Amino acid sequence: MTRANQNNPKIEQMLLDLLANSLFDAGRTVLTDKDTCRLLWYESFVQAVSLIAFKDVKPTESDGSIINKRLKDALRGIIQINREHIRLHTIMTEENIPYVIIKGAASALYYPDPLLRSMGDVDFLVEPEYVDRACAALEKHGFKRNPREHEKHIIYFDETGHYEMHTEPAGIPKGEVGDRVRRLLEGTVAESRPAETLFGTIRVPSHFHHGLIILLHTCCHLTGEGIGLRQLCDWATFVSAFPGESFEELFAEKLKAVGLWRFAQVLTAVSTRYLGCPEKLWARDVDDSLCEGVIMDVFKSGNLGQKNPTSLQESIFIAKDKEKKSFIKHLVASVNEIVYFYWNFTRRWKIFLPLGWLFFGGRYVIRSVVGKRPKINVKGLRNQTSGRTDLYTELKLFTEYN
Repeated sequence: MTRANQNNPKIEQMLLDLLANSLFDAGRTVLTDKDTCRLLWYESFVQAVSLIAFKDVKPTESDGSIINKRLKDALRGIIQINREHIRLHTIMTEENIPYVIIKGAASALYYPDPLLRSMGDVDFLVEPEYVDRACAALEKHGFKRNPREHEKHIIYFDETGHYEMHTEPAGIPKGEVGDRVRRLLEGTVAESRPAETLFGTIRVPSHFHHGLIILLHTCCHLTGEGIGLRQLCDWATFVSAFPGESFEELFAEKLKAVGLWRFAQVLTAVSTRYLGCPEKLWARDVDDSLCEGVIMDVFKSGNLGQKNPTSLQESIFIAKDKEKKSFIKHLVASVNEIVYFYWNFTRRWKIFLPLGWLFFGGRYVIRSVVGKRPKINVKGLRNQTSGRTDLYTELKLFTEYN
């Protein structure tokens, strides 16, 4: 097994060993003292895997009481979010609205203990023709709609719940390959299945649709703010649920058609080398150097970029589709996305985009001057991002398909 060597190699390796023990009974020896527990806690927190990592670790002495309290708080939070999933199922069922949970609780079902998987909200999918009915149903039950619109989802919330309603998963690329991905996603809601959790019933995607959705989600964040160990654990536990080579039989041909088979192979090889996931013959030819590059990127970023404050800025320089764009084109596209997010109306009325550039660009400059935002060092960012770009090029995301 290759050792991760980014940031604090000893702590990172110990964290990987703890995760492997919790998820796959790897039997790795991990010696933890007070100082080690404190460092492990920090790393597991920014990677969103604290409950998995500390499943069999009993912190002691001064830091132990603090860590134990935080673990209990995290567990209470996960229990509450699981109950929110059940509440959503009840509402959608009573209102006769077809829906399916994506990510979160759907991923947790593949874990040896679903309560180990941390969650922040409830993500679910409905067909476009049911959006208005789903909105009305949530509002009928006391939820308020977030006024800030987003292209891909609608947010509803109340005192205890935070729901994100999608009509399609995040991460679908533009162009022909995006159309191919959408064809593979057809039937995600219709082909969903009921699943029993510790708290009640929810609807989750078929195995194929779930795998495709978490691949898209991982790819989207990988080339954006970055992924953490939680996303890798999601993949490892999912792919390990397929005995023998049954995963290849279900996924290979379809993923090759959209340029994601190589990515699936790499994530599986990384999961085997670092997390103790059972080896798969179809992922054996992935180079150790590529696996090490991925795990180093994971440790650099943390869950959704928590460890790297410039990760979102770096994404300006990273291509998200087949087209190779100049820096200026990347910059314009990235700024456009910011304007679209805050001023949703500009998607239809693009004449207002320049005003958005001035407003949000000026606001960022002012906040940078007063220290509320990190200053953008273009030269430094380009140098930092070159390694990420080379790594993602090797993953051949959406670029090799028939």
